[in-house]
Amino acid sequence: MIKKIEKEIKRLELLKDQKTIKRNQLDEEISNANDQLKELYSLKSQYEKFQNNTAYFFEKSEAT
Repeated sequence: MIKKIEKEIKRLELLKDQKTIKRNQLDEEISNANDQLKELYSLKSQYEKFQNNTAYFFEKSEAT
C-alpha cells in the first residue's frame, strides 16, 4: 500500500513540476506581449500627437 502512495506522490510531484514550468513559460510570453503592447501604445500616442500638432500648425499657417 505504501508503494502505491509513494508512486502517486511521485506522479503528482512530476505533474506539478511540468505544470509549473508551463505556467512560467506562459507568464514569460504574457510579459513579452505586454511589453510589445506598451511600446505600440506609446508609438501610437506619439504618432497621434505628431499628427495633431501638424494639423494645428497648418491650420494656424492658413489662418494668418
